[in-house]
Amino acid sequence: MIPKPHYLGPEFSSRFQDRSVVEAYHLRVPYPDEVFAILADLITDEPHTVLDVGSGPGNIARSLVNLVDRVDAVDISLPMIEKGRSLPDGNHPNLNWIHGRVEDVDLHPPYALVTAGQSLHWMDWDIVFPRFHAVLTPKGYVTAVNANALPTPWSEELSKLIKRYSTNPYYQPIDLMKELETRGLYQHQGEKQTAPVPFTQSIDGYLESFHAMSSLSRDHMGEEMASAFDEQLRNVVSSFAKGELLEFQIVGSVTWGRP
Repeated sequence: MIPKPHYLGPEFSSRFQDRSVVEAYHLRVPYPDEVFAILADLITDEPHTVLDVGSGPGNIARSLVNLVDRVDAVDISLPMIEKGRSLPDGNHPNLNWIHGRVEDVDLHPPYALVTAGQSLHWMDWDIVFPRFHAVLTPKGYVTAVNANALPTPWSEELSKLIKRYSTNPYYQPIDLMKELETRGLYQHQGEKQTAPVPFTQSIDGYLESFHAMSSLSRDHMGEEMASAFDEQLRNVVSSFAKGELLEFQIVGSVTWGRP
């Protein structure tokens, strides 16, 4: 068994329980609507049930509840679930919130789809992927769902700032799905990217969105460090703003395969 990199360990994943991260989470780049059409098309087995792991406030789960029979949304962060319940469709009858680690919570299979929105890298892969195999229908998939901003004129300076202020200094980018394939835990089947979608956000909202990241949690940066990050990023992006608004494009992607 190959150990996970330390920078993807519980010391950093637990920060999604920080109140500051929860309160900033809605400012992260949203999933384009096309993402949910892609996910719905991947469901070919009955029942049309979905397991959303590392659900956070349910940005995927709440958007799927009108397209499927049931979504079980699992997250270890109770503050995230509480936030999700207060958001649109957070109390939908097709949505079942489950508080705990997906590694050991009680589930209600079978599932025709497992969805994970930028959360798989935090989990114990050697436990969750055999579990996904056990709870999926014969033609069910595990999907990794992402949303990202396309490169902007300030992307290079942004990367430098994040690296400078990150409280997870050993973090390295990782091609997660290839890593899982190398470990024999996942078999790639396909992937699809959405068309670019225009997105507008206030400068204040944009700055705060980065504090929804584990490595830039206000609770762990401290106010002085967080304020310095905000001030420097504001200086970087202000010249590109129209009034107090930034305009850029976002894309979503879905990668799917069998555990």
